[in-house]
Amino acid sequence: MELVLAEKIPQGRDDKFLTELDRKLREISSGLAVNFGPIGLTKNRMPKLQVSGDDEEAFVEILRRSFGLTPNSNQDLLDQPIHKGFVQKRDQENVILIDIGLRNYPQFQVTLKAERLRAQLFDGARIPLQDMTTKYGFLEDFPLELRVITCDSATRNIEVELSDRQMEQLEEWRRLPLDRINIQDALDSEILSAVGRAGLERDIAGLETLSFGTHSLVCKLGTDGKGLVRNLGSQLEMARLFVFHPDSGSNSEARTSRNDRTMSSRRRNTSY
Repeated sequence: MELVLAEKIPQGRDDKFLTELDRKLREISSGLAVNFGPIGLTKNRMPKLQVSGDDEEAFVEILRRSFGLTPNSNQDLLDQPIHKGFVQKRDQENVILIDIGLRNYPQFQVTLKAERLRAQLFDGARIPLQDMTTKYGFLEDFPLELRVITCDSATRNIEVELSDRQMEQLEEWRRLPLDRINIQDALDSEILSAVGRAGLERDIAGLETLSFGTHSLVCKLGTDGKGLVRNLGSQLEMARLFVFHPDSGSNSEARTSRNDRTMSSRRRNTSY
């Protein structure tokens, strides 16, 4: 059977990421009567592999729980409405386009509407979509757990919203008085190594994994995440870094190392 994992492999990092993924899969399959491989990539850079063996069913379920699996068809979306998706881009000011890796129906467009995001995260306040995505650092390929609301075959549109678990996670980010440095396009081992080389162990409370290549460094109370980015970023040259401030009165800053850009926004008086 062919499976596609609900993960994204960043451009230019195939060897490093696929080698680490192969290691993790071998660790997971240890003790199971199962064979897998080779690991390849779909057009939208999601890992695919062949799986076979007496314990195939058990192995597939572990993969589903560990990484998530992409749906084969729109019927899968109706049968199992909770899926991992990845931010693609904003479509004007109304929706965020999402990639959920729908294999047999790639022409379908998956959308997260701005009005839905406002209702779920901002109590319906009329906040521009750009400000909402900037607040939480929804950069390209940022992972989100989503619930499918509608699947319209006539318009080829699939509408989604944040799952309850995803909303709870983001609300916790806002509630706790701790800065976060969200890091994309890096492995957890690379981030922990970078923290050590930069001498930032005393400033970091922990590392949370959001997906295979996206992680969130939780800063200790009183630590300014923005102040750590320069030292940390120099150790993670291929990664994208975004600083989340729980203070709702200030916007966040993202530093994109891959193309040496800094995306920042002015402080606003908008109250979220």
